[in-house]
Amino acid sequence: MPSLKRVFVTGSGVLVGGSESVAGLWRSVMNEKSEWCELPRDETLAELAALSRADALILARHQLLALSVVESAWRSAGLPDHRNRLRGEGAKHRNSRFGCVSGSSLGGLAAMEVETASPKYRPSPYSLTRWRGNSITAVTTLRYGLGAADFSINAASATGAQALFLAGMMIRSGLADLVVATAADVSQPPLLRETMVRNGSVAKNHASLPLSSSRSGMRPAEGAGCLILESEDHASARGATFIAEWVGGSCANEACHLMAPDDSAFLLEESIRSLGNQYLSPGSGLSRIDWLSLHATGTSRFDKAEMGCLKRLFPEKLPWISALKRITGHALGASGLIEASLLAEGLNRGEVPPWPSLIDPALGLDGMKPVDLSRPELALQIAQGMGGTLVLNLLAAQ
Repeated sequence: MPSLKRVFVTGSGVLVGGSESVAGLWRSVMNEKSEWCELPRDETLAELAALSRADALILARHQLLALSVVESAWRSAGLPDHRNRLRGEGAKHRNSRFGCVSGSSLGGLAAMEVETASPKYRPSPYSLTRWRGNSITAVTTLRYGLGAADFSINAASATGAQALFLAGMMIRSGLADLVVATAADVSQPPLLRETMVRNGSVAKNHASLPLSSSRSGMRPAEGAGCLILESEDHASARGATFIAEWVGGSCANEACHLMAPDDSAFLLEESIRSLGNQYLSPGSGLSRIDWLSLHATGTSRFDKAEMGCLKRLFPEKLPWISALKRITGHALGASGLIEASLLAEGLNRGEVPPWPSLIDPALGLDGMKPVDLSRPELALQIAQGMGGTLVLNLLAAQ
């Protein structure tokens, strides 16, 4: 049986609020500056994605967002300049060892609602390519010639983190040498927005901050994220720079409720212990985790369940925690890859974001702030999605 391969992050890209780069977003995180600017118009996104006008015209906004961050990540990884046209047939570049995992929580539905809003609307030959569940994967694989296995996923808010997990497992198992993991979600049009408000997940006011006493739900935001993962052998052979290592992860489902979390957070606790025993030293391995990226949406039940679990796992001293949606807002399916990009950036820089301010005293974190974290070495990402999906990703500094 072939040995399992080591997996490294070699490229990253984000679009959220006023930031069009991971470095720019990291500065906002370090300055605790909330990102709430509108993202560029479609024409500018097409330029960022290096698309021709003809190709851009057949794409929905969530596809443009995704291709913009993939282009940024691809260039940052120093990968070849081959690009395929999206329209038409003919010869295309294809690499049979490059794969793709992508997703969107509501992108296809949003595209359908926007396009069909006009009473005179008639579908075009490309309508289904914008609405389908594989709308991002199809354009990404074609554009970059990603000819290995591809997966199109939707795990609600856990989509981006699940894309990272699947990409890592594809490389670890030898299924691909390089995998593009990307996700994007757009501002919700009226019907989708009303539906989200009615299910109680959306904040009642803009002041809602995850973990704070003012939280009343999530603040939806438009955004996209991408990470490029490579096997150690492939990345080393082409002289790529390692940003961080994907050590491992897990994915499971609570099978508890369509929308609400399991208040006991039993599966989260079990999954973190299992991950520690698998990838770290059994028993005491969790003490090596020095940075926790919380799911922390701002919905009180999710926050309470998550924090209750972590206090059981780390009864004496928590690792350093971050609640990145306080800065980025909740970019739905894209949030996991945006946050993972920030984890990789922080590990690469040897920095962690400021400890979250104004934490609700009811969460019981008073006095638990860790001290003397001079340089993070191991970070754990927690992501959850409505429908019970739970994803963990473990990243290490280089």
